[in-house]
Amino acid sequence: MLSGAASAPFSAPALWLTGLERGLMLIGLAVALGGLAGRGLARQYLTRHPQERPGPLPEPWALRGCVLGLAASAALLVTAVLGPGIAARLAQPPVTGLRSSATGVIAAAELACFALAAILLRLRQTGWSMLPLAGVVVAEGIRSHPDGIIPVAGALLTYCHLLPALLWAGMLAYVLRAAVAWRSEPAAVTGLIRLYGNAAAWLFSVVMVTGIVQALLLVPLGSVLTTAYGLFLVAKAAVVAVVAGLAIAGRVWLRRHPRPGAGPALATRLEVVALAVVLIITGILTVITPPARPIFSSAAAVREHAGPAS
Repeated sequence: MLSGAASAPFSAPALWLTGLERGLMLIGLAVALGGLAGRGLARQYLTRHPQERPGPLPEPWALRGCVLGLAASAALLVTAVLGPGIAARLAQPPVTGLRSSATGVIAAAELACFALAAILLRLRQTGWSMLPLAGVVVAEGIRSHPDGIIPVAGALLTYCHLLPALLWAGMLAYVLRAAVAWRSEPAAVTGLIRLYGNAAAWLFSVVMVTGIVQALLLVPLGSVLTTAYGLFLVAKAAVVAVVAGLAIAGRVWLRRHPRPGAGPALATRLEVVALAVVLIITGILTVITPPARPIFSSAAAVREHAGPAS
């Protein structure tokens, strides 16, 4: 049997429901943030190749992503309100200053950020909508496991890991849509995917380095295969390896000079599906308590037993 890797029992439906809700929220955030970044990347390609006229760019699904994120955040808030006991045990290590109410407070903050971003997008204030979307990333860093292990530094590590991962997935989704729209111009399709590939290589490098640091921080080596958190982390790493393989296959396909109308490679299409699976697994990981203990837990325990200073 797995050693106690979570404060809440795995038989609790609210645990799995909360994990799925967080995964969907991350997908919505990736679609919104990455879609806007992907359109910027496509515009950069058109600026570099003014002689090419592959057709109009598709509108990013930023508003749809915000609606999905808003719905998932609302569901998270409802789940936390209806099951406060489970919600309190999911916030492990506890968020500094929020304690048992962390799940509900963070969900409410993210709901407000998504709602504001959706309103700004509806008003065509695309640039300003990035700020509340960034606020969701900030909230996720505060709620994250690394911040519970090392306050502040853990949140910064989460930002450096989560933001590139969201951009990586969301930009790919937009680039695929643009490639389908431009499928009659294979040169533009290959050029855009190649430009995305260069950006994705840097994003992938940052995600890998910060992911390894997070893993070393949250899971002692002896707990990788003996805890639920460690096993889910291994599953996430395996899917990321599949994503990397699909990315390589997609780049090899670019060298074959695809015919007009072919659109992006099947491997590239599957790559975005695999990235969505990574985000779902990430959502589940957020509800499982990692085996590592907070670095400052002993000092906090001493203060708690000592009581308030006279």
